Amino acid sequence: MNLYAWFSLCSSLTSAVLGVIVFSLNRRKLLNKLFLLTALAGFYWTFTEFMMWQASSVDVANFWNKMGFLWPFFAVLVLHFSLAYVESNWLKKKTTYLFLYLPAVFFALTDLTTEMINGPVMMEYWGYEDTSPATFIYWISTFWVALLPVLALLLCIVSYIRTNDGAKKQQSKFVTVGFAIPIFAYLVTNIIFPSFAINVPNLGHIAILFFGIFVSYAIVKYELFTFDAAMAAENIISTMPDSLILANMEGKILRVNKRLVNFLGYEESELIGKSIIALCMEKKRCESAIKELAEKRAIRNYELIYKTKFGEEKIVLFSGSVVRSKTRRDIGVTCILHDITERKMMEERLIKAERLASIGELAGQIGHDLRNPLTGIKGGAYFLKMKGDKLTEADIKKISKLIDNAVEDSNRIISSLIDYASDLHLEISMCTPKSLLSGALLKVQIPNRIEVLDRLQEEPEFFADAGKIENVFTRIIANAVEAMPEKGILEIRSILKGSNVEITFADSGVGISADILAKIFSPLTTTKAKGMGLGLAICKRIVDAHGGKIAIESTVGKGTTFAITLPIKPRIEFAVVNDWVSAR
Repeated sequence: MNLYAWFSLCSSLTSAVLGVIVFSLNRRKLLNKLFLLTALAGFYWTFTEFMMWQASSVDVANFWNKMGFLWPFFAVLVLHFSLAYVESNWLKKKTTYLFLYLPAVFFALTDLTTEMINGPVMMEYWGYEDTSPATFIYWISTFWVALLPVLALLLCIVSYIRTNDGAKKQQSKFVTVGFAIPIFAYLVTNIIFPSFAINVPNLGHIAILFFGIFVSYAIVKYELFTFDAAMAAENIISTMPDSLILANMEGKILRVNKRLVNFLGYEESELIGKSIIALCMEKKRCESAIKELAEKRAIRNYELIYKTKFGEEKIVLFSGSVVRSKTRRDIGVTCILHDITERKMMEERLIKAERLASIGELAGQIGHDLRNPLTGIKGGAYFLKMKGDKLTEADIKKISKLIDNAVEDSNRIISSLIDYASDLHLEISMCTPKSLLSGALLKVQIPNRIEVLDRLQEEPEFFADAGKIENVFTRIIANAVEAMPEKGILEIRSILKGSNVEITFADSGVGISADILAKIFSPLTTTKAKGMGLGLAICKRIVDAHGGKIAIESTVGKGTTFAITLPIKPRIEFAVVNDWVSAR
């Protein structure tokens, strides 16, 4: 029994097993893959040598000698591993792989098809061994196979010297020792000793065991201290609280994280290959978001509604960015879905609770405000009842007018309360700033002392609830008229601002003080002797429901300006329920 042959085989097999273990710990990392390939290449080379040493005849030995033709790849993988370990920029160039592997392919094919590198076998005291032909290719291949491991060792030594990180330095030390032992053994027994006619077996096969032990120990023990961007990204994707979608530029889903699977209720296999748009309830709005993403390269907090596998509607904030390749070509999109369904429901409950609390406060105010018109109605009814025969026609008209005004005041108070307390539903139609103002002016009596300057444009056309927006205009115009007890000017303008239209109402009235201005849109805030202060609060609800904004600027003694901003392209069909917008 050839103990040397068996010991060599066991050493390389152990190294291969260590390579498999290291690879199983992190299958995605290039370093672990290269270590496995190097260990397997070393085992294959040793196995063919083992079979040659143990051969029962010259023919069998020659066969296994030829089967070992892949030995150049072991040397290449050793250098490749060291380049990856030191994170060399050379690996980013495609030409590097040609310089590495092209000579290996050439020497391997030459060894398989000719006897210019390894000659016919002959018997030595440790078994059959190949002979060394004195050819030019043999000397080139010998120099090449010696140079590559030496370069790999030098790279590890330089890495050890240059690194300042304690953990990385310890790792480099073990990797360097793991490279040095088999390389030194190979150079001594295969190159130096034969040069002095000292005939010994190749101890490099046995020394591969040290390569496996030291390098695998270095990777397993000290890799915990090395930041792996790819692994970190994988961990972030799998543990992030938001849903993640990776898709191509056409919106076809390529990958999702577990959060999205749980969120929508689909299996991962059901989602892969589907369109992002197909999962969304608002397909046109989602198409618009994807188009905007492709154009702007990034979008943030685009509100959409997705439907789960079980039919539930989920409101999300959709954000995304375009992913580029190393050649700066757009290859896909990364999308994040942040679930805000619960937040929306809480906001809805909070707004409704605040409004109900305001209604509670209004109860006392209503009691006070209704007493005045009720007293007027009661007094008028008493006079009509007790002195009806004695009243002149003029007195009856005067009392009737008093009762009518009291009823109108009561109706106004009740209508304001109903408008503020009830849910808001929009009926959308195409409007223009000009048409809305025309409708509003018909509902307000403008005194001769007030000059209205209509600067509104016929364009742009936009979607809105015409009746409710007209009511907003009516309240603001009525307030402006009341703010100008003497002569005054009300100037109304419209201007296009991006995807919105802004309509301003500027009066030359008495203005509003800073303390009132800060809470002007809150219920129960008013500057009038009569009224509960619900008008502007209702206006804000209506504008907010359209996805717009209402703002106010005022200077005491100079006037007030209201600015209403409305979107030109809101959702195509929507309703506002309990103060927040939801698509239907």
